[in-house]
Formats: sequence, C-alpha cells, structure tokens
Amino acid sequence: MGKISNMLYMIDLLNTGNIYSIKELAKQLNVTERMIRYYRDEISKNGICIESFKGPNGGYFMIDKLKNYTSINKYDIQLLEYSYDILKTNNFKFLNKYQDFIDKVKKMNIVFEEKSKFILNIDISESDEMEKIIDGAIKKSDKIDIIYESLDGNSSQRTIHPLQMFDYKNERYVVAYCELRNDIRHFELKRIITIK
Repeated sequence: MGKISNMLYMIDLLNTGNIYSIKELAKQLNVTERMIRYYRDEISKNGICIESFKGPNGGYFMIDKLKNYTSINKYDIQLLEYSYDILKTNNFKFLNKYQDFIDKVKKMNIVFEEKSKFILNIDISESDEMEKIIDGAIKKSDKIDIIYESLDGNSSQRTIHPLQMFDYKNERYVVAYCELRNDIRHFELKRIITIK
C-alpha cells in the first residue's frame, strides 16, 4: 500500500479505541516503526489528534472517534472469496481489481471486529470523591492541584488540567495537561495521593 492508504488504515485501527504499540502498528501495516512515527506526525499535522500512552503497555490511541463502521461479517467475506473462485475459473477480466476489493473488505472487517480495550465514556454516578472532583474540572475546563506518586515511589506536586477519564486494563486514568512537564500526560488515579 502507499503512504496515504497506510495512514488511512492506521486512523481506522486507532479509531477503534484500542491502544496500539508502534511495533504492533508496524506489523499490521507492514512498514518500519520509523514510518509509523512519520505517519503519526503527518496525521497530527492535519488536525487528527493521536495520543501516545507511555510505559510498558503504552502506544498510540485516539480519544475522539471519527466515524461509524458498517458491519461486515465473515460470511460476507466467504461469499466474496467464493465468487472470486468462480470468476477466476471464467477468466474474469478484472480479477486483480476484484482481489483488491476483497482485501479492502477484509481490512474493514478487522477494524470492525476490534474490541475496545478501554472505555472513554465512564459512568461516575457511583464514583468516589476524587473522580467527581476530576469530572467537575473536566466539565468546567478548570485546573486542579494533585500530589502524584511515580512508579519509583517518589511523590511530586502537579498542577494539571484534566481532559478525559478512561479505564484501561481495569485501572482508571485521567488524560491531562501537566504544567510541570508542559505536556499531555496520563495519570493513574490510584497513584494520586491528594487532590484539591
């Protein structure tokens, strides 16, 4: 595939809500990891925000969904492949173009069947006080001060501007702009010691 096709396919994969490592995306698109970084930069320059989640389970993901998908199932694909065999037997003139179409449908099906690994729109009706404070800050576009414990056990004071809460692998996170790091970061809620 060409660069544009690869970038569109990468957008479709990320649009499922899953987090993909650079290595996973490179394998899926059959390109180098360097090209995945290039695609991300080019896509972001055109106004489609691709977030990066740091850490051993990290990767790229998108918060905002771009479009809905039409359902295509495995039986539809089997029917197309059966038709391909008949067309091949009858020396169909445009067999190559038909194969390209089948490949396109298969990719659409892969994207459709991806299950989201984290939930962006979470129900906070039964949440604790911390989550309600964060949710309030998101709704008011306000900032909050937190004491945050890093993975090595050290604590630091942060002023953050929360953007979105989400669940990932049974843990709750908040995406926020961090004044200390001057960057968008992901904070695991259980590691927020205090909040005000």
